[in-house]
Amino acid sequence: MSDYSLTASFKKEARRLGFDFCRIVKVGEAAHAEFFSRWLGLGRDGEMTYLGRNLEKRRNPALLAEKGPPFRSLIVLGVDYHCFDLAPEILSDPSRGIIARYAWGDDYHEIIRPLLHELDGWLRARTGRSTLGKGLVDTGPVLERDWAHEAGIGFTGKNCCTIHPERGSWVFLATLLVPEEMVSDPAVVAVRSADHGVEETLAGLAAGGDYGAWQLQRGNRLTPVNLQGREPDFEEDTRELTLATCGQCTRCLDACPTDAFIGPFHLDPQRCISYWTIESRQPVPRWLRRLFGNRIFGCDICQEVCPWNQRLMERTPLLRGLEAQQERMAPPLLEGFDQHMPYWLEPSAFAERWRRSPLKRAKRSGMLRNVCVALGNWGDPAAFEGLKAAAADESAPAREHAAWALGELLRRHNDVRAAACLESLLADEGDSRVREEVGIALGRDVETLAGSRRRDVYSRIA
Repeated sequence: MSDYSLTASFKKEARRLGFDFCRIVKVGEAAHAEFFSRWLGLGRDGEMTYLGRNLEKRRNPALLAEKGPPFRSLIVLGVDYHCFDLAPEILSDPSRGIIARYAWGDDYHEIIRPLLHELDGWLRARTGRSTLGKGLVDTGPVLERDWAHEAGIGFTGKNCCTIHPERGSWVFLATLLVPEEMVSDPAVVAVRSADHGVEETLAGLAAGGDYGAWQLQRGNRLTPVNLQGREPDFEEDTRELTLATCGQCTRCLDACPTDAFIGPFHLDPQRCISYWTIESRQPVPRWLRRLFGNRIFGCDICQEVCPWNQRLMERTPLLRGLEAQQERMAPPLLEGFDQHMPYWLEPSAFAERWRRSPLKRAKRSGMLRNVCVALGNWGDPAAFEGLKAAAADESAPAREHAAWALGELLRRHNDVRAAACLESLLADEGDSRVREEVGIALGRDVETLAGSRRRDVYSRIA
């Protein structure tokens, strides 16, 4: 089988399995490896310490071939997970918890990973290779967005997302490294220079600058002829997509409620709602909480406002497990405190309610923390019973954020129930951070001596 026929057949198989994009480049050095290393040096990874591992492999993915022949081809695969847009009245309803779109269906890692193994098996069966390729779904040392740009799947926008001019940015990326020399796709053509150095990007580029434009091609297509038993061939489709660029647009940067962008292409995760609601296990900084609104898992705001994501047609993803499930998009915040299914309070109920969901990454305690922030931002007295239950949770961060939210009820409505609950919590809380939060909620200067019981602190105040 010729290289061209093999590549064409491979792409046809990728499409059959449910991938919307399949593009191929030669293995080399990632374009933004130096920026990534410097970004880590600024401590941007926070609790995501795994990002600092295997930096040389991130720079050059050929090093991922620890056994067998070297990897020669890097196959970039993309899955369009766009379904539809939430109605504005749901997005703005403070009594609902908004979940990022990527989590409306089942966990994409568990869906896509087996397909990479299947694709590699398909290729091995046709080339006789005995060693395994390397399939990764954004959990390994590969800078996927660099390779997606290189392969022509999309360009990297100012919001750091990969954007396809016809599909927008609602795209999961995966990579498969193989030793076969597959036929590479046409290179991305820079129409306007994108020159901006590492130092300038780290310092913060001007939001309204035009940092390049690219011409992408639709790629390769199978020849629509009767091949009479021969292997299918393919031809280059040189039709160009709409010019791929952010131009001078600043909508994503302007819309970020926490001002998480240092500038175009430079995100500080430790100011990002997604980081705090998904990755972090620590208390959310007090000054950030009121900026979260009702986002309880992830944040799509910088994508929701992107012009490339406007006017996309409603669709069903090729991978059916990614279809949006109604109960996973914007559940009522108080629903999970109901005695019949207290999924914010009981681990077994949480596991059942969010089975196969990406929300499991944040864990029950993390989600309860997030929900307490949203309840505090809602600030409605109807949230009291839920917050009272959260204030008795075994998780200290959950109790801390419940105390903050109770303080919001007290501040906005002078809710005597919230005051009484905080006083009770102050009496026997042993965690210093929680004690401090209760004291602030009550408007008191509470001592936070490590190891002391809250009852002791309360007696000093009384």
